[in-house]
Amino acid sequence: MMSQEMLYLSGSVVILLVLIAVQASSAILANGLSWGLGPRDEPGREDVFAGRAKRTVQNHIEGLLLFGFAILLIETAGLNSGLTAIGGALYFWARLAYAPVYLIGIPVLRTLVWAVSLVGILIELYVIAATGF
Repeated sequence: MMSQEMLYLSGSVVILLVLIAVQASSAILANGLSWGLGPRDEPGREDVFAGRAKRTVQNHIEGLLLFGFAILLIETAGLNSGLTAIGGALYFWARLAYAPVYLIGIPVLRTLVWAVSLVGILIELYVIAATGF
C-alpha cells in the first residue's frame, strides 16, 4: 500500500498533467490549430490566460521538484511520520488550490496559497534535516 506522502506526490503529478493540458489548449486557442499541430518554429502569441497557464505550469514544476525529491528521500530513508503526512497534505491541497487561483488571476490569494505549499515542503525538509541525513 502506498504511503500518504506518495499519494500526495502522485496527485501532484496528476495536477501537473492537467495543467500541461490547460497550457497546451490555451496556446492552441491563442494561435490556431495549424500552429498547434505544426513544428512551432515561430514562437506563439500569448494572451493573458495562455501566459498565466504557462507560468502556472512552470511554477508547479519548480515546486514539484523540491517536493518530489523530499518525499523520495523520506520514503527511502523510512522517515514517514504524522508530520511528513501533514507536510504532504499541505503541499498537495495548496497546489490544487493554487492552479485555479493563478489561472483566474487572484493576486494576494495566489501568494498566500503558494506560501502554504512552501510550508509543506519545508516540513518535509525539516524532517530530513532533523534526522542528520
